[in-house]
Amino acid sequence: MERGREDFRITWVGFVVNLTLAATKTVAGYCLHSRALIADGMHSLLDVLSDVAVLFGLFMAQRPVDASHPYGHHRFATLSRFFLGGGLVFFAMGLVATSALGFGQGPRIPDAGMAALIALLSLPLKEWLFWRSRKVARALKSDLIMANAWHHRLDSISTLGVAIALIGVWVGGEQWAFLDDGITLFLGGYLVFEAGKIFYRALIELLDTAPRREIIEDFREHILSTQGALAYHDFRVRKLGDVYEVDFHLQVSPELTVEAGHAIATAVKKRLLEAHPEVWRVLIHIEPANTKHLLERGVFGSG
Repeated sequence: MERGREDFRITWVGFVVNLTLAATKTVAGYCLHSRALIADGMHSLLDVLSDVAVLFGLFMAQRPVDASHPYGHHRFATLSRFFLGGGLVFFAMGLVATSALGFGQGPRIPDAGMAALIALLSLPLKEWLFWRSRKVARALKSDLIMANAWHHRLDSISTLGVAIALIGVWVGGEQWAFLDDGITLFLGGYLVFEAGKIFYRALIELLDTAPRREIIEDFREHILSTQGALAYHDFRVRKLGDVYEVDFHLQVSPELTVEAGHAIATAVKKRLLEAHPEVWRVLIHIEPANTKHLLERGVFGSG
């Protein structure tokens, strides 16, 4: 799957769908007196803003290295996820506060049957966006697109909850009117939790926290399996948006020429890049293998 086309395409489709759903559900919720449907419409509106943030991140991430950004522009994708997660947290907390206040204002009976129908009609679109976005994210190994995919799934879950609550109000009448605010309160709490995870992951990435141990170990396995690579140390991995940058010190036989040592480093780099397209750049420093480094600092094998 070609990066730079599918990710933009699915995000633009999501933007159009979310804008249509936001307008439809918000206006319908106001006309049908349903706080839950209005909240669901506002969630779709936030989806529109998240699509804009994703498009910005994707556009900036594909820009080439320049004098001001020698490590590229990939961190703009992380910045987009940071604001996306923060916006979701803020929105979800607003939902919780609004629904909690709604309980104190007494029951307000919505036109629940029609409101539930509108909510249910939007579900297939959001579920399709989730599955399609997740497929693109997995193919491109894009955390940014994956975050947006789960945003679509959260919208689906909230819409389903709204529909169930409105059906309950429709069937039960005034005595079940509290469900309109109750489901909004429950979904708001759930959204705070899920959005908080997106926000936190983007934050630790901006702080250059090391990736998960299994990712690092997966990268390491291509070093000593390369002929001529005797040991390595100071292995580091940093995440830049949807890509990784790897650097380490590679130790080779002291008897080799500089050219021969460079050839081994090139072979290691080639294997790593071929096995992991998500790795953007590999920086290798060549050193002679000696007893001190092998025993005290390095990771070594029979190479």
